[in-house]
Amino acid sequence: MFGKLFNRKELEKKIEVLQTRINELESGNKLLSTRLSKQEMRTKKAVSDKQEADLALKKAEKEIEKLELTLENLKEQKQKQKQKTDELTFKRSVTLTNAQSSDLLFQIGSLRSRDEDLVTVYLRPNESVADLNEFDIELDQDVKYLQDVKYLMQRIESPTGMALFYDVKRMGMVPLIVTPPFPISESGWKLDCVFDTTQLQELLTQNRVFCILLAHAGETFIGIINREAVIDYKFVRSSVKEKHTKGGWSQRRFERLRDEDIKHHAEKARGVFEALVDEYKNELKMVVASGEHNLIKEIIYGNYGYRYPFPLLIRSIDPKAKIEKHNIDKIRVSAWSARWYNIVSV
Repeated sequence: MFGKLFNRKELEKKIEVLQTRINELESGNKLLSTRLSKQEMRTKKAVSDKQEADLALKKAEKEIEKLELTLENLKEQKQKQKQKTDELTFKRSVTLTNAQSSDLLFQIGSLRSRDEDLVTVYLRPNESVADLNEFDIELDQDVKYLQDVKYLMQRIESPTGMALFYDVKRMGMVPLIVTPPFPISESGWKLDCVFDTTQLQELLTQNRVFCILLAHAGETFIGIINREAVIDYKFVRSSVKEKHTKGGWSQRRFERLRDEDIKHHAEKARGVFEALVDEYKNELKMVVASGEHNLIKEIIYGNYGYRYPFPLLIRSIDPKAKIEKHNIDKIRVSAWSARWYNIVSV
């Protein structure tokens, strides 16, 4: 009887152990089923994503083909434009004094045509022919040659803008481009039987007073001038080491010393510049600066920036205008000079 009782208890314990194991297996089975279900969902999503990626790839390949074709067409157009523009060039460019420019401008203004086929263009700094209203519509349909002239105009960098005088029939004169000594104030164009030289004439004949700064390391010129004379001027000279061409530590040390010399020269020139400008500030219309760009910034801006009410113009002035006491008037003449470009077919 006791034997049967013990056997029954042992069976019940085995049954509990087995039931516990069954429960564990069922729980594990549910977890695996859940994982399998998620994996199936991920697999389906991956297949869907791949299909979308394949479609996007095909679309991208077609877009690339279109872009490559467009790029090839642009290259061909650019090559054709270059071939066309190669037929035009600047025959020469020359710097003319204020008096010479005024004489040439008088001759240009005296030309007459029976028809309205003389084109005058004025462009302010940082503007192009494309900014002019109706210009392409009115002219380019009939005057293809003008496209090439426009391209050449874009090659000229001028902080003062430029003017174009162009004979549509190309019989009276070749196209002339001029970059004036001071900024053109109003952009525009005109097709007439005469050239409109008014704006350029006024710009060249104005007897404005301005400060000119020629900044070079170790030697800087600061002057107050007008169209007729040098009113006042100062030379600023200081010792600045010449550039060192050897390499290594010696060069780096030398360059540091040279930079210190230049900084000292800039501080010295800034004091002279500020004193001279403050003395004539009620008469000045502009500051014109030329020379080494970083040095110009150090002298004019200093620690507080440009603090004057009149505009600042940074442009190239004839390098032949050396800073020497005996040729200060040449500096004035160079500052008032204009650059003329003669365009011809080749």
